[in-house]
Amino acid sequence: MGKESTEDTSGMDRWNEILLKAQIGQRLSDAELSQRSEVDVGTLLKLKEGILHEKALVAVARALSLSGEILLSMARGNFIPQAFSLPPFLKRVPSRRFPGKNSYVLLDQQSRKSLLVDPLDMDLLLAYIQDQGYGVQEVFFCSPKEMKEMAGVLSDFSVPYSGPSLKEDLPSFSEPKVEKKVLDRGSFKIEAIQVENPSPKILYFTWSQQPPPLVFVGNFFISASILLEEEDYFQTLELLRRTVLSLPEETIICPARGPLTTVGFEKGHNPFFPEYQIFSSFESLTEM
Repeated sequence: MGKESTEDTSGMDRWNEILLKAQIGQRLSDAELSQRSEVDVGTLLKLKEGILHEKALVAVARALSLSGEILLSMARGNFIPQAFSLPPFLKRVPSRRFPGKNSYVLLDQQSRKSLLVDPLDMDLLLAYIQDQGYGVQEVFFCSPKEMKEMAGVLSDFSVPYSGPSLKEDLPSFSEPKVEKKVLDRGSFKIEAIQVENPSPKILYFTWSQQPPPLVFVGNFFISASILLEEEDYFQTLELLRRTVLSLPEETIICPARGPLTTVGFEKGHNPFFPEYQIFSSFESLTEM
């Protein structure tokens, strides 16, 4: 298991999808983006369809505050990350219920227990509850939806679980809100980072006696892109800078969908954060 590495790129955005996300997030019409980039509307529409015009791509990327260099590398097919092996205490479990999505298991040699992160399938949850070798110690959810669905079963089996607030009437915040709490679980220390943007979510930054550290991000992030929250585009970028991208560069990012990656790789290769590219010393470190 410690040697696991995958070639699945189905969860990654293509270069033209990234352009579209940035345009939608910034609420720019085609006419406005055309004027800002000095690229005619016809060429812009072709770019968004995936038809490459290199000079136009760089101009549109600049107008959207994206890295034209990275997007051009993607478009040319030169975006080939280097593989890395997963640590022996981490297991990624693809979801049967939701193809392309991931749950995660942390195996604690000290307590002989497992910690589940974002179990999306009831059969996966029950399998680990009934596991004679590594019975589940606790379950962690990054968003409230899955936690609400699983709460009854977890309570029936007296399995502790945690995640974001289930309140339906959360107050709105003028500024992004981030709260942190550190938990000790066997040989793992887990920093629960609650984010409200305005929808509640939790990131779990985990470290142990064996490197590297991990961060479980749920649907908050995907490799070489972002997950679009249209009404909070700029807040999402700032929250990612303050949370995921502020972690040590060797930290493995474990998303709900798509390949695993690292903080260092994202700093060097994520077109939404061009300001980090020249600083990363882990630019080739990713799982694919």
